[in-house]
Amino acid sequence: MTEEGNWLLGTRLRDLAARLRACGGGPAAEALWREADAAVNAAGAGEDADVALPVMERSLPALEEILAGWDAGRTRLPGWDQAVLRRAMTAFKKRLKLTRADDEYTSSRNPLSRGAASGIVGISPPTRFPPDVWRLLVKQGRLRDAGHGVLELGSG
Repeated sequence: MTEEGNWLLGTRLRDLAARLRACGGGPAAEALWREADAAVNAAGAGEDADVALPVMERSLPALEEILAGWDAGRTRLPGWDQAVLRRAMTAFKKRLKLTRADDEYTSSRNPLSRGAASGIVGISPPTRFPPDVWRLLVKQGRLRDAGHGVLELGSG
């Protein structure tokens, strides 16, 4: 279950672009454009001409060009997405730190010993962020996929 503010604008626009391609126009397309407009405004990107203009002009090619730029890293992600990624990384680091501390505390059974350093390097990411957030962080190199749903801190 995700929190309301933990969605990515890029993911919503990508989904809407795919649905727009499939619907072929008409009233269904207009409803999808209104949904895209609502997503842009909810993300506070209504003043960002690069994002808002293709949606206002109802230009699918221009919207797909923006999405391609975000995917390739040619253009910066919108401020909303950057904030979501920052919150996700903070939550990940905090959970990793707490998991390591818990492991170090429980690994020491002898009250006279200093305890052993934790060997934990990866964890399952917090579920309050959707999987697309974690995939994007892995793609950016900030996290590394260790397999089986476990992520580790990356080099970036």
